[in-house]
Amino acid sequence: MLSKDQIEFLALYDIPLDKVFDARGLSKSEYESEMKKSGKQFAYNVTPCEKYGHKLRSRSGHCIQCNPSVIDFIMRHDSNGIVYIAGSKKGQIIKAGYTKAISIRDESLNRTKYASFNDWKILFTLKSLTAGKIESELKSVLLPYKRVFYYEHDDHQQKSDETYSCSYSKAKAFIIDMCKNKKMIFKIEKEIQTKEYEFRNLKKLS
Repeated sequence: MLSKDQIEFLALYDIPLDKVFDARGLSKSEYESEMKKSGKQFAYNVTPCEKYGHKLRSRSGHCIQCNPSVIDFIMRHDSNGIVYIAGSKKGQIIKAGYTKAISIRDESLNRTKYASFNDWKILFTLKSLTAGKIESELKSVLLPYKRVFYYEHDDHQQKSDETYSCSYSKAKAFIIDMCKNKKMIFKIEKEIQTKEYEFRNLKKLS
């Protein structure tokens, strides 16, 4: 049974109780396996952490009370939503990202002049219950083509972390192949057929 302090902690970080698993009597490998099967993200009744004796851990065994910064990443990684590919002709780059509100995403990118460009167009969207995980893995695949831009937004200098010197077709093939190979459930909701965003594939220098 969850303690009062644990319930308050979960509420503070908006962690729903249906994402929490009772790991009483199970080893780390055992509760990790069971949590993957049931879609749980956090466990209680685990071995106390060495620092403060906390008994709330992530599926991988990290104490989330000592390091709550991992919670947002974990929640997003397993969350549903839309993974998209956008393109900027001015920048000769594509952007790969995740959103819950795709209908206003290109407007938002152009209004804020993301990466200093205002001609962004949504080219491809994919809906999945594991969209956060798909986006994370897509970024890993696209990493060799990553290109960083600095731009002004809200009177502060911002850094673009999701921009790539990569063609639309290559990015689209990456995401579709990855989803099929890993047997992820997904639905393509938008797929523009165009050659206008076939930018050069430029790998960053190592």
